[in-house]
Amino acid sequence: MSDVEKRLAALSAAGLRRQLRTVDAVSVSSNDYLDLSVDASVRSALIAALTEGAPIGSTGSRLLSGQHPRFTAIEERFAAWQGAEASLLYATGFAANQGLLGTVLRPGHVVVSDALNHASLIDAVRLTKAERRVVPHLDLAAYDRAIEAGRPTVVVVESVYSMDGTLAPLQQLAALCQARGARLVVDEAHATGLYGPTGAGRIEAQRVRDQVFASVHTAGKALGVSGAFVVGSAALMQLQLHDARAFVFSTAPPPFLTAGLHAALDRIRDHAELRARPVALAERLRAALAGRADVRGAGSPIVPVVVGTPEAAGALSSGLLERGWDARAIRPPTVPVGTSRVRLVMRAGLTEAQVDTLAAHILELL
Repeated sequence: MSDVEKRLAALSAAGLRRQLRTVDAVSVSSNDYLDLSVDASVRSALIAALTEGAPIGSTGSRLLSGQHPRFTAIEERFAAWQGAEASLLYATGFAANQGLLGTVLRPGHVVVSDALNHASLIDAVRLTKAERRVVPHLDLAAYDRAIEAGRPTVVVVESVYSMDGTLAPLQQLAALCQARGARLVVDEAHATGLYGPTGAGRIEAQRVRDQVFASVHTAGKALGVSGAFVVGSAALMQLQLHDARAFVFSTAPPPFLTAGLHAALDRIRDHAELRARPVALAERLRAALAGRADVRGAGSPIVPVVVGTPEAAGALSSGLLERGWDARAIRPPTVPVGTSRVRLVMRAGLTEAQVDTLAAHILELL
């Protein structure tokens, strides 16, 4: 048996073997919070862009052959929506986090990172030569202790944590960073399109844009399309053209995708009720399971049902699939040992009756 086969066998024995699968069931695992990936207006905009001759592919990085006026237009609109000077479009959120943090963090800097930060943030920090200080999840006192006077410090958080459904206290974090002279970087991957008066995210909802050094907003979740925006000062966007290897050396997204992004932003702008629905449905599900299941988070569309072991999570996922639900098990190393779970995500297209039935099926299986 080769070393590769041995590693796979060990994962299987631990109940951690992963497989790609497509199922015919109602999805309650997708991050398509507003169902814009199947929205008719977004699809029509993409088709129209291709019909009009928008390039199918970008053919290279944006510093070479990949630049297109469509990128500039969507970046300007996105920055205005966010109330910031500028934005820069990357191909993925993973690349955006690597590009941003690789630009901002230098040798001798300190980076304070939440213990539950996404793998893209963790890897981005590891690739820099900054001193990394990991603090307990949303422990403000620990954040305060980790910030060292006299050393350039960047605090990195998510505004909505995707595995626990918890919300970062952005106002308190912004005030702390301002008082201690640290820079605050916020990943809004699971907030963009859902929160705030215009749906710009929790930075908008918490009114802290002027206190946030930079933010990252993925377009493949609530926006339903693809790509990710880094938002901040015009100078920071310019510096990434020199120092962000994930931007400089990556092929640009297909230009026609920007038409879908414009259409998605139109839908978000014009439909406040659509933006509010996923969180409202999640609160309905949480209320139905409260006291009878270990559910976590509040105020987000994410409802994790924690069952402990990988085997238990797999059994719950399988049982729900048999009842018509695509609800995926989340196991280590994605979540800490002992906290395997089924992560449920509420989407705008679900009905109250479906949420009630889902809750009943979960309780039936626990």
